[in-house]
Amino acid sequence: MRLVVGYVSNQRGVDAVHLASSLAGARRARLDIVVVLPLDTPTFDMYSPDRAYQTQLEQQGQEWLDEALALVPDGVVARGHVVRAESITEGLIDAATDPALGGEAHLIVIGAAHQGIIGRFSIGSIAGTLLHASPVPVALAPVDYGPHPAITRLTCATGLLPGAEALVELAIQLADDWRVPLRLMSLLAVGKERSEDARHELHAIAERHVHDLVAQANDVLPDDFPVTGVLGTGRSLEECVHGLDFDASEIVMVGSSRLGGPKRLFLGASANTILHALPVPMIVVPRDYEVPAYGVHAEAAQPD
Repeated sequence: MRLVVGYVSNQRGVDAVHLASSLAGARRARLDIVVVLPLDTPTFDMYSPDRAYQTQLEQQGQEWLDEALALVPDGVVARGHVVRAESITEGLIDAATDPALGGEAHLIVIGAAHQGIIGRFSIGSIAGTLLHASPVPVALAPVDYGPHPAITRLTCATGLLPGAEALVELAIQLADDWRVPLRLMSLLAVGKERSEDARHELHAIAERHVHDLVAQANDVLPDDFPVTGVLGTGRSLEECVHGLDFDASEIVMVGSSRLGGPKRLFLGASANTILHALPVPMIVVPRDYEVPAYGVHAEAAQPD
């Protein structure tokens, strides 16, 4: 399993490395920590100010990589890369899809912007662009995310609308691969304008939906695999999320909006609302995403 980690020399970068290391602890994985620098404009004069600046910038990038690699705990395999691109988003996507780095990555891991409150998300320009363009899932760490030895539960959030089949299948596969309990979560925001009968009917439909998701997972996973279902209800999606319990070491998966292009992320309004209400990391999965095989690069994830 290959994780591309976007690093910048601030707390946002630290949060990303902490989350990637926690994910790697759930399963042997390789971290490709990436520092993206601006494109180097060619010059023929090796003594020009531009060339001196680019050399200094390259040195700075290597220093940042050293910072990031020092954060990786023992037992987690990590490599560092300085890449050049027109934007950080472009550089991370290129690193995640570059065959020379080991084929398509399973996740791009980044930190949240730090104007938000501790333990919550605030989407900056980099995260915002990635969450509307990436061809691979993006994992976002909340502000000041502390490292954990491993992820201890995977929660998959779905709604009642069709189109979440690939998301649920991926959640089942990841939970099985990481050997962590799987929780299938449905959120039902009923609002104030619905009648009591309508709310009861929607609640019954949502409960059947959760029951069907659990049954689907149980049909695939081993008999003793821990699978649970939970229904969050409230007048709004925020209230639904706030009414549920989350472990500090778990991670939540949501799907991309149907407005997104095939195999591309598009963070819809519902996912964006859930993101801002969650106190734990979140993975956003592109529409029609097909997870690459985990065993292809297994040897590359072994320590020397």
